[in-house]
Amino acid sequence: MKNITRILTLTILLLFVASCSYEDLSEKLIPKEESDFAREYLSKVRAKDYEYVKSKLGPELKPELDNDLIDQMADYFRPGEPISVKIIGSQVNVFNGQWQGNFTFEFEFETGWNIANTALRKVEGDYEVTGVNVYQTDDSQGNINAFTLSSKSLLQYFVLFLAIAVPVFIIVTLVVCIRTPIQKKKWLWIIFILLGVGAIQVNWTNGAYAIQVLSVQFLGASAFSAGPAAPWIISASIPFGAFIFWSRRRKLMLQAEESRRAMLSSENRSLD
Repeated sequence: MKNITRILTLTILLLFVASCSYEDLSEKLIPKEESDFAREYLSKVRAKDYEYVKSKLGPELKPELDNDLIDQMADYFRPGEPISVKIIGSQVNVFNGQWQGNFTFEFEFETGWNIANTALRKVEGDYEVTGVNVYQTDDSQGNINAFTLSSKSLLQYFVLFLAIAVPVFIIVTLVVCIRTPIQKKKWLWIIFILLGVGAIQVNWTNGAYAIQVLSVQFLGASAFSAGPAAPWIISASIPFGAFIFWSRRRKLMLQAEESRRAMLSSENRSLD
């Protein structure tokens, strides 16, 4: 009992520490040299530095990105100098020795915001740009994707309710299981109860949802965001193990009682 309590407490503490340090860890994982290049490249696009912009293009983009297209992208940035520029997305992939990265930045101006990203790869110690995109937004991604309870769909509220109710149900079931006399291998029941099967996920910003049949979740629910500016993904699973435990609890108790009586009877006969 004490060991089980310690394990659960340690697990919860580790999850808490991991969530608290997520932002710091994300910053450490972003490759600085590559992300600085991506940011500088976007500044060159804004400045309409045609020679530099085209000199860094990969061969697949060189025929497409002419001066007119560079002008269009540059003009799509809000006017004036940015108040702030911060990285909000970083994706790095290495396949067959080929390094590729995609870095997304949020530009804040007095008149609004821009989201811009640079995709690149490493070639012989230098960088080649394989993609550039610029978008306008009316608010920061942090505000757009902030977790609020207003103006959500019934499905979003339902999944949020499940994401709260399922872990509570699992924890209550776990406590009952620990206190229930079970003849053998109680630890298997504990593991079975702690896991939820399948999942329904909902994007808390836009309401998009997905159903995953082959999924297992600790405590049957999760809520995560890929970063401070990314949308929250709320997920809930079926507490299959907990349901099975409640359906078999009476039988398990009877088996434990029969085993106890048989043991007492055997002890009494040996004393006689």
